[in-house]
Amino acid sequence: MTVSTMTGSTLPTLKNGDSGDAVRFLEQLLSSIYWFGLQQGRPSLITNLVIFDAQYDSQCQQVVTEFQKNYNAIFPFPSPDITVDGVVGPQTWKALADAIFKYTY
Repeated sequence: MTVSTMTGSTLPTLKNGDSGDAVRFLEQLLSSIYWFGLQQGRPSLITNLVIFDAQYDSQCQQVVTEFQKNYNAIFPFPSPDITVDGVVGPQTWKALADAIFKYTY
């Protein structure tokens, strides 16, 4: 998977208890957003790193929730707010792709 091919309709909804390649991809995206934000001095979307273990556990859920909350605060327009629930569904996948684009270009 790559960010350039990400759409909410092709990626699974992820929640606490899930595992596998999609979770590993999510972990990579969250880590990239964390490091790009630090390097470029941009507002922080994430203040904690996830562990790369392909497990959507409570720690991963906490980082996703933090991302969702901060994304809504930092990028309020033109996107509507994403749901802050710790679940990675179509809205959150789209926001992750958007954040990667905004932080790396």
